[in-house]
Amino acid sequence: MQDNTPKLLPLGLAALALGCLALAPTLLRAGDNGGPLSVGGGDAIGSLPFVPSPPEGLVAPGMPTAPSIVLEGPSLAAINELVVDAWGDGWAELAHTQAGVRVELQGRVQLLVDRNRLGESEVTVALDVSQGFSGGLGVLTLNSQVVSHQFLPQSGDLALPLGMLSESGFLDEGVLTLHSFSTTRKHHGLDMTGSGGLLRLSSHE
Repeated sequence: MQDNTPKLLPLGLAALALGCLALAPTLLRAGDNGGPLSVGGGDAIGSLPFVPSPPEGLVAPGMPTAPSIVLEGPSLAAINELVVDAWGDGWAELAHTQAGVRVELQGRVQLLVDRNRLGESEVTVALDVSQGFSGGLGVLTLNSQVVSHQFLPQSGDLALPLGMLSESGFLDEGVLTLHSFSTTRKHHGLDMTGSGGLLRLSSHE
């Protein structure tokens, strides 16, 4: 009798496999004009505005308190080559680093990625769990069935190896969700699905 149970990665490997995310250039828009995003002039990624701090009324002062999707690369142009679109009830934050740039997508956001560029891209994707979830618990589920679990990092980011997960076919089996639980039992979910040449990441509580 054939075993049709999906062969799933343990969360440790899946967490290792949650680190190279891609974005696509012509579809990243600046403001309402639909032009390419640039360090000097762009003020949006998809429909998510770049803002120096959370928009008034979205979160309590001094936070965000939920993990953000992080994109890091040698340049904003490199990120532009990977993201197809981004939208939702959130915003984007841009910072320059020694290695290039870091974009954080805060709030309830949807991110659409060109999966065909994952293998060649220098852009990495991660979840910044330091925003209220450090040292908590990560639980990986496929179609609501628990696959594995592990403790979240005490600080910094949890790498998302999207390239590895994409090649394995797990993201085409249904909805792969990384649940983050804080030490105070707050919950954050990151849904990951694949279809054709696209990957979708959905960040939610």
